Amino acid sequence: MAQVVTEPAVLDAEGLSIRAINQQIKQLLADGVTDIEVRNPVGQHCLAVALKTTARIHFRGSVGWYAAGMNDGAHVIIDGNCGWGLAECQMGGRVEVMGNAGSGTSVSIRGGLVFVRGDCGARAGISMKGGTLVIGGSAGYLSGFMMQRGTIIICGDAADGLGDSMYEGTIYVGGRVAAYGADAVEKPVTDADRALLRQSLQELAIDADRIPFKKVESGRRLWNFSKKEPELWRSAL
Repeated sequence: MAQVVTEPAVLDAEGLSIRAINQQIKQLLADGVTDIEVRNPVGQHCLAVALKTTARIHFRGSVGWYAAGMNDGAHVIIDGNCGWGLAECQMGGRVEVMGNAGSGTSVSIRGGLVFVRGDCGARAGISMKGGTLVIGGSAGYLSGFMMQRGTIIICGDAADGLGDSMYEGTIYVGGRVAAYGADAVEKPVTDADRALLRQSLQELAIDADRIPFKKVESGRRLWNFSKKEPELWRSAL
């Protein structure tokens, strides 16, 4: 029997407003379309937001800020760069950026995967409550700030303040760390960590075994306030 190939529905966003693009995406989804190709997004902001679907939305070009915000199941692919706020508050699904991302990538996500093949700006993965953020390049300052759960994998370098005031969760860094944040400490990489890194990166065409990852977690000194350590709390604030 011949294999049936289903072509994606094509949406040309040239000349359309943000509202019109999002309305047409949602109409296609309502019509049962599961694969959408958006051409000429020309850096528009707030695209593919608040989608509760398992469909695939592929942007053929760069997008602006807050792309795929509040995602809940969609597989969003961006063939280019994106602005700040990528996948903020994502509940589930998968977001992939083939270029670089601005500040505040995957803030407060609870589930799913966010993958940026290039670099991320400042405050990537802050206040994460679950899910996985993979950065193929380097991350800006205060990445992982006040992280609560989840996993951040940075294949390149990390700027100042990495993991500052993180509560739980794990950060892996393959390159140089400019400076750890308050109460962020380096811990031994175990066999279980290496297995997790291999599994997480293999499908993204990244060889984890060729990267000398460091593991960063909370030192837990900030979990409970102590009047005997006022300087420690001043450094966190």
